[in-house]
Amino acid sequence: MKKFLILCLVLVSCTAFSSRITYEPKLYDYQDEVKCLAQNIYFEARDQLTKGQIAVALVTINRVESRRFPNTICKVIHQASRYSNGKIKRDKCHFSWYCDGKSDRPRDRLAWKISMLISRAMLLRPGVHIKRHGETWQIEDFLHGATHYHRVDINPYWNRKMIKVATIGDHVFWKDYLND
Repeated sequence: MKKFLILCLVLVSCTAFSSRITYEPKLYDYQDEVKCLAQNIYFEARDQLTKGQIAVALVTINRVESRRFPNTICKVIHQASRYSNGKIKRDKCHFSWYCDGKSDRPRDRLAWKISMLISRAMLLRPGVHIKRHGETWQIEDFLHGATHYHRVDINPYWNRKMIKVATIGDHVFWKDYLND
């Protein structure tokens, strides 16, 4: 019963936000994109409230929609500095979990299920299309296009020319208005 209530809460939270997410993966890569986004939610924000998990997903999707980043969720998440032989440099990724040397296999089953549920809700199911106006299913970008975030206990160099959009849970979200 507890799991059912948590899953209902996640669905209600995702559908409560309504406005303008336009990224829709192609049918052939939908499952890969869902898994990549779920991994990012899980490893970056599984200990956060639902809104914080959705915010991490929004940043990932906002990067896909930005011309400054790759055009798929998996490519955005797998961005990393690499050696000349193509091997990833440890701790030099856009999302720290991806190249921290730890296992990328989720261990907390409930948190993983919630991450997958949020990911599916954010990316929509195949066959469900978003229209520009009057849609019945939309997810509001309450981060106003933010493409960056970090934990509250650090202060990275890259946020110096960005505008702080929100603090949600343990994360601070930023938008780069100069380069968008």
